[in-house]
Amino acid sequence: MGIKKNLVAGIITGLIGLALISGGTVAFFSDAIDTKNKILAGYMDLDIGNLKNESVLFEFDNKKPGDTFNHSFNMKNNGTLDMKEVTLYSKHTTYNREGTQENNGFAYQIVLQRIEVDGKNILPKPISLEKLSKTPIVLEKNIAANSPAIQVFVEFEFEKTKENQNEFQGNQLELLWTFEAIQADD
Repeated sequence: MGIKKNLVAGIITGLIGLALISGGTVAFFSDAIDTKNKILAGYMDLDIGNLKNESVLFEFDNKKPGDTFNHSFNMKNNGTLDMKEVTLYSKHTTYNREGTQENNGFAYQIVLQRIEVDGKNILPKPISLEKLSKTPIVLEKNIAANSPAIQVFVEFEFEKTKENQNEFQGNQLELLWTFEAIQADD
C-alpha cells in the first residue's frame, strides 16, 4: 500500500502544481483598438453631352438625296474607374410614308461619312446605317476616370443615286445608338 499512497500523493502534488501554474495570477499590460473599414467598388459613368430630351442625341428633318448633315457631341468618363474602350453599337427601324414599319432599303441610303474623335477620323470608309448595324465601332480607347471630355463629330449623307429614289419619300429612320464602355484591365 505504500506505493499506492506515494502514487496518489504524487498525482495530487502534480495537480496542485498544475493548478498554480495555469490558474495563478498573471499580470501584464495590453491595449486594443477597434477600426471600422469599408470596401467600395468603383464605378463607370459614361456621359454623352449635348443630349436633347434625356436620350435624343440628334434629329434631322426634311432630308433629300444629296444632303449632308452632321452633329457634334461630347463623351466623358465621369466615373472612378478607367475605361478600356467605348464602342458604338447601332440599330435602326425604318418606316414608310404611311408610318408602317418596313425594311425597304432606306437604311442603305443614309451613309455615315465620318466619325471624328478629337479631330481624327476613325471611320476607315463611309458605311451605310444598314451595314453599321452589323459593325460595332470602337470610338476611343484608354479613357481615364474624370478625364477631359472627348469631342465627337459625326457626318451623314442621304446618298444620291443615278436612279430615282421616290420610294424613300416620307420615310423615317429611327436610329438607336448604344455607347458601351468596358472597364480597363489593370
